[in-house]
Amino acid sequence: MRLTQRLQLIKLTVLVGLLTSIVLSHHLWAGERFFPKATLLDYPGVRAPFDYIHLVVLVGLIIFSFSTQKKLPCVLLILFSVYLCFDDQNRLQPWFFNYILILFVLLFYRYRVDEPNNYTTVFISLQILVALIYIFSGIQKMNDSFVPDTFLWMVSSFDTVLSERQLQLATKFGYVVPYFELSVGVLLLVKPLRFIIVPLVILMHLIILIMLGPMGKNYNMVVWPWNIIMIALVLLLFANIKQERFFDISFLFKGLSFYIVITLMLVFPTFSLKNQYDSYLSSSLYSSNLNDCQLILSNKAYDRLPYYLRHFATDSENHHVLYIKRWALHELGVPCVPEYRIFKTVHQYVVDLTGTDSKEVVFNFVEREKILDF
Repeated sequence: MRLTQRLQLIKLTVLVGLLTSIVLSHHLWAGERFFPKATLLDYPGVRAPFDYIHLVVLVGLIIFSFSTQKKLPCVLLILFSVYLCFDDQNRLQPWFFNYILILFVLLFYRYRVDEPNNYTTVFISLQILVALIYIFSGIQKMNDSFVPDTFLWMVSSFDTVLSERQLQLATKFGYVVPYFELSVGVLLLVKPLRFIIVPLVILMHLIILIMLGPMGKNYNMVVWPWNIIMIALVLLLFANIKQERFFDISFLFKGLSFYIVITLMLVFPTFSLKNQYDSYLSSSLYSSNLNDCQLILSNKAYDRLPYYLRHFATDSENHHVLYIKRWALHELGVPCVPEYRIFKTVHQYVVDLTGTDSKEVVFNFVEREKILDF
């Protein structure tokens, strides 16, 4: 299969994944909800039911982009997606960011089979993009909480199949996982080793699907199609690739797509290791190392909460803890973006909702562990 055909299939694959994930998380995009919007600028955002117009336009642009090779629908889809993230920053989910970035890089492809320098540059840029997802996903897991927290929880999906001793052995493998993912990302870029690495990547995603899917934890449904799409992308980008005869590697460093990928997937995520850039935009995928926040409510504030929201708070005599992430996952279908500015928006919303103040609704923010300090 030629690179030009692969590029067209990559676009279609990403659009299918994007549409599927949006349908599974439709409450994030439109409809009545208690969880507040975190607008990027200081404005109230579009309220329900008028935000259903957003959802219809978004789905329409995806379908239109799927049905034509013209770039205009895809350009409009990307611009509209950026606007939607201004309307609510919780839409900056890792899968949404990566899908839109891939579509953006594909805009540099001119749909000319007689321009190998152009389409090969775009293709290699996408290879680097996907490889960097695995590289930073591995780096982000290099923290003290990953194995005892997230990995142990995921492995417990097999507690009905594996013995206790086998589970303990599987848990020890968790200490290798960060370096495995990092190595996978690097070795995908080494052509002679891809025949070994590609099957390992597919196996990894299948195991993740089992652990998070209906047979396992049945958790965060929106990432199920993302794992399937990542398998398809790895096959399209790295399996049985034949080098173009007339490609000059110097054109890679002349292409804007290459520098966009390096900036957004390598340079900026490096600052996330020092907590100076969003973790979700830096491939921090089930790493355990995310900012966290709970709201500590007094009896007065708790009594003024709507009964629906009390479901996400502990019920005790002295104080009550409202878990923001659990609330977001239940209502929006996705975890909220784990950043200080998002948590602060939710805090102010709960203060206003209960008609109290920050003494009655205490903001308890826990910053994630710094991996590097430079």
